[in-house]
Amino acid sequence: MANLHYLSAVEAIRRFRTRDLSPVELIEAVIARAEAVEPRINAFADRYFDEALQAAREAEARYAGRGPRPRPLEGIPIAIKEETPVQGQRTTQGSLIFKDWVETHTAAVAERIIRAGAIIHARSTAPEFSCAAFTHSRLWGITRNPWNLA
Repeated sequence: MANLHYLSAVEAIRRFRTRDLSPVELIEAVIARAEAVEPRINAFADRYFDEALQAAREAEARYAGRGPRPRPLEGIPIAIKEETPVQGQRTTQGSLIFKDWVETHTAAVAERIIRAGAIIHARSTAPEFSCAAFTHSRLWGITRNPWNLA
């Protein structure tokens, strides 16, 4: 399937369970799509592709019956907004002031997503201190709408 990156989470999990699709195949498709469009869209502050591939291999093992049972979101790729704290990852709030800040805790929403088995493959950009309805900051520049780059 050429457009795996558009697959819904519900459909992906159904296909993981029937072994018609691997979490590794899905994350590889998402990464390939990100690499193809990211230079024009500028949506990602940070990428965790190597870690995501490793997590996808672990999810694949769970679906194959090796290790613990799959969790509710097992193997689903997700980009978390860069303003949401995730321990060990940068949280800049879209500001040059915090451009090197590495988080010491994980926000409850991110923790729940991670515990449910979703795979963080990237952090999406944020406007400075989340004070705008669109992403434009001196740190990240402009994030484009993928449906209309203008």
